[in-house]
Amino acid sequence: MNDPIDSRKLQIFLCLARKGSLKAAAPELCLTISAVSHAISSLEANLGVQLFHRSGKGLVLTEKGEYLYRTAIPVVARMNNIRSALAGEQHADRAFLRVAAGFNFLSYIVPDIVREFNECFPRGNISIRASERDVSLQLLRDREVDAAIMVEPPEDGPDFTYHKLFDDELKLLMHARNAQAGLEVVPLRSLTSKTLIVARAHSHTNKALQLQLNRKGIEFRECIEVGSTAAILEMVKLGQGVAMLPDWVVRNVPSSSGVVTRPVEGLRLNRTWAFVCAKWTLPNLALRTFRRLCQQAVTGLTEEAPPSLVNMG
Repeated sequence: MNDPIDSRKLQIFLCLARKGSLKAAAPELCLTISAVSHAISSLEANLGVQLFHRSGKGLVLTEKGEYLYRTAIPVVARMNNIRSALAGEQHADRAFLRVAAGFNFLSYIVPDIVREFNECFPRGNISIRASERDVSLQLLRDREVDAAIMVEPPEDGPDFTYHKLFDDELKLLMHARNAQAGLEVVPLRSLTSKTLIVARAHSHTNKALQLQLNRKGIEFRECIEVGSTAAILEMVKLGQGVAMLPDWVVRNVPSSSGVVTRPVEGLRLNRTWAFVCAKWTLPNLALRTFRRLCQQAVTGLTEEAPPSLVNMG
């Protein structure tokens, strides 16, 4: 009978596969480089296959190594979840959760979610980091987060699964004294004379906006990156440019601020927000609770606000 695979060696293998070098993996595993090397050599001997190609640029998975990596991730995750399940109610309030979230979602929605999560798990530990969509996906792949809240989630496939949260649509935000502020719909061609204010020039949303405009032969006069939505609002209030923001972010700006939102002729930028997990992350009580709180928090989020708030003018 074949000897069973050592679960600890599997965990070492997964870490080394992610890091790509013994030097990078050893500190994370709290082991010496030689101990990591010995564990991998022992695993290869036990399986009778070579798992890594050794080269000057580091360690690269062989075909057999790629197969083991794909199949070992859910196995190790399941073993970890078995341990948590066996702990039962004794440790139910000691949840540990790592989440990545889009910048606006983190700023405007997450605080109330975290408050309620902490009430459910008073001895829990939750960490949340702001990240763009592509970065969030990589964090999931590297198992550095347990879940991510992002726009335009990947389709369900071999790596990810998602639960839709809500849809939104971006509108043009401008100063009330702008020449087009009195119009119900802003002409598309008028954008060529305007300065676009963005939080991050390389964000997924801004790239999608620029792609749609390029297809229509439209380009803003210039683009200014300011780092945050709060800074965008201040720049627009000062008449320094226009912005594309969703209603749920700007609808609570007081009418006295002197800014208005308008749709743009022939331009629609709709987004889907979702709660995304890697397929190998098995649902636990903390993860299910956080997802449920997210779903509750966005209920009615994109319902039409009264005209006085949407138009802000």
